[in-house]
Amino acid sequence: MITQAAKVAYIHLKDKCVSFDQNEVTLSFKEMERIMNRHTYSRSLDQLEQCGFITRIQRGGLHRKRNFFRFNDDWKKINSSAHIATVTSAHNGTVRP
Repeated sequence: MITQAAKVAYIHLKDKCVSFDQNEVTLSFKEMERIMNRHTYSRSLDQLEQCGFITRIQRGGLHRKRNFFRFNDDWKKINSSAHIATVTSAHNGTVRP
């Protein structure tokens, strides 16, 4: 199960789409700061990526570029109970390699 913060981040990413068939979107940390803490936003993006909702196609950050994301349907292929438990544990820091 994804967190509420990840759901909010996903909704705002989808809101940035200007057309129905737009597949790539960008939403900066600065834009999201008025909604949530930047660390929460970062963890939410990581969780959305791990669960297969988005794919990061360009990394921003120190390179002074924006992050670009692509929406995908990989989350539909995941065995829900086993994968969600692994992602949740990894997100909480309880899974060890």
